[in-house]
Amino acid sequence: MSKKIKYRNKKNNYIITLGVGTGAFAADHPYKHPISSLRKRPTLSFFGGDKKGGEVNFSSLFKGPVGIFGGIEFFSSRLPNLVVKIESNPFNYQEFLKGGTQTEQFKIKRKKQKDFNYGIYYKFKKNYILSVSEVNGNLFNLTLSTKFNFNKAQKRVTPKKVEVISNTKNKKFDFYINILRNLEKDALFLQSAELDSETNLHLGIANNKYNNPVDVFKHAKIVTSELASIQNIPLSDLTITNIHSGIEISSISGKAKNRLNPDKLGYIKLEEPGNNTEQLDFQTLLRFPEFYNSFKPKFIYRYADPTRFFAGGIDLQLNSEIKFAPNLFITTTASYQLKNSFNRSRYVPDSPYLPHVRTDTVLYLQNRPNLYLDTFEINKLNKIANGHYVKLSAGMYEMMFGGYGIEYLWKPFTSNLSIGLNLYQVKQRDFQQRLRFRDYKVTTGHSNFIYFHPASGLTIDLSIGKYLAGDKGYTFDFSRRFQSGFKMGAYFTRTNISKIEYGEGSFDKGFYFEIPFSIFNKSSNRGSNKILIQPLTRDGGAKLKTNNPLIYFFTSGSESDYKFFID
Repeated sequence: MSKKIKYRNKKNNYIITLGVGTGAFAADHPYKHPISSLRKRPTLSFFGGDKKGGEVNFSSLFKGPVGIFGGIEFFSSRLPNLVVKIESNPFNYQEFLKGGTQTEQFKIKRKKQKDFNYGIYYKFKKNYILSVSEVNGNLFNLTLSTKFNFNKAQKRVTPKKVEVISNTKNKKFDFYINILRNLEKDALFLQSAELDSETNLHLGIANNKYNNPVDVFKHAKIVTSELASIQNIPLSDLTITNIHSGIEISSISGKAKNRLNPDKLGYIKLEEPGNNTEQLDFQTLLRFPEFYNSFKPKFIYRYADPTRFFAGGIDLQLNSEIKFAPNLFITTTASYQLKNSFNRSRYVPDSPYLPHVRTDTVLYLQNRPNLYLDTFEINKLNKIANGHYVKLSAGMYEMMFGGYGIEYLWKPFTSNLSIGLNLYQVKQRDFQQRLRFRDYKVTTGHSNFIYFHPASGLTIDLSIGKYLAGDKGYTFDFSRRFQSGFKMGAYFTRTNISKIEYGEGSFDKGFYFEIPFSIFNKSSNRGSNKILIQPLTRDGGAKLKTNNPLIYFFTSGSESDYKFFID
């Protein structure tokens, strides 16, 4: 534990930071604790017999010898973006990692050579920082970093140039065709349309562009109002029904053009879908099967292994989707290994009491051939009624398990609460990750109770059920979503197995980030990349990993999904 104070002298261009801490902060130059009752610190062995590794030891907080640390930053008056840093180095690094196999070279690198670290960094182009530093007296770091504002929505509703493509004697039909062709430039797909009373336009749109459902309305509003102006159509109101996999999810309507303030959204109305888009005048003809394919590199990694902290590699990945109907499709992911370092990882089974539903990860990484099958899923979606959805699926869901199952989602349009149920019969896959299985099989399933608070972007997800190793318990997930689409959260799982059965860490926990593709590339389509930080891989509290779980499948299924993005 530590406490820091900071002093900044703007006149002389320097910042001084001082701190005092216990534990690792006092490992190198310890001083006697000024409070006699806190001088004794309990012994904690991460690899000994007390099995407390991965747990917070509250009995040791603020106790034991103390260490003093600090630093100073100098700001250049001639170069305002240039900063020089000097900081004390209070840590005895050799005390940090005592497990696993340590080579002589590793021990030399961990041994501290100097009591101070030095660094210099330069800020350029507003948000970029280039830094060079010497750490521990024998290591040099070169870092390039940048920062992002995840809190604000990205200003990215900029349709490609609107063009008149169809120009026949049928003015209304031309209007529909021009809307269709201009929207599809930006991965928004018109399913149906009707111009009612010559002024009110109703569109059914499948969105493959935005994570923000309000942006779908903004985008369509710009396109339709420009086309209406070019074709001399007196357009007044616009209603959009969001369609996902052939299922009507929600409806948003408002003025097609705000004459006083065209850049503002204006008054809008949110409703449950009317389930009538198939009766509109214009219907897009869909020809099935439809095929979608993409190639991309995939970076795979494994970390926090006591015998090798990090191992990784690069694969070439093929993502394929075949649609036989809007709500019936097959998704396949196949990979070819290009380069990796998993052969240097050591297999150490950590769970003698439980089936190895996660701790065999190293065997899967080491035994798969160059060409292997990541996932292969057949999915069928159905809408029972507004707010009630069902998903049937079968296939290879993840690296370690395949089978079949059913999911149900209750998501009332006017409620912030939704409930999901899932039940799967799965079997453990063969180490080569193709189409064969091993002997272990299990029935797993959970009930999810999800509450979303649109004013803050906070989501609470409590799931209760049976996990892959047969243990039963609950997972509590707490996350926050930002208008940019960025999401961050943390979770923990407690089940009916003991700490000894679970192993080091006692229970499953971790935190994660979801970064939308649009943050790095404003022209990219919807989707995000999830980064999970899980300190320990254990078999207890392990959930089945499926693509696009039904509980997170619809991003526009309730009023709260819209209200979160509306200023």
